[in-house]
Amino acid sequence: MSETTLQEACVAEAIQTALTPLFPGAVFPHMYKGPLTEYIVWNYNVAGEVWAEGVPQAARYLVQVHLYYPHGKDPREAILAIERALFDQDFTWPIPTDATDSDGQHWVLECEYTDGGAFYGFA
Repeated sequence: MSETTLQEACVAEAIQTALTPLFPGAVFPHMYKGPLTEYIVWNYNVAGEVWAEGVPQAARYLVQVHLYYPHGKDPREAILAIERALFDQDFTWPIPTDATDSDGQHWVLECEYTDGGAFYGFA
């Protein structure tokens, strides 16, 4: 497994580890098209950091956690639990944005994770 792939697997594992206890069986990478009305979908992008000789030496992961909730249910407790769980896994404190539409509540929590180690994804 390449260094970049290994790092990304660690980030994915950290996200799953943080969120699965909060929503068992309802945490999915990238997308979900099932019958659940309360679930989380997450994704991330990666950017180079700490540049030396034109090559990034570390990666910064820009993470989005999407909380889907039915209309009429108070999401504040779930949002706070997600924020705390991610922060406890060494992510920055997430910033929630309300993206609710007619289908239901949709909260996007954005945070970052920096690996601090060697990064070869842009070399």
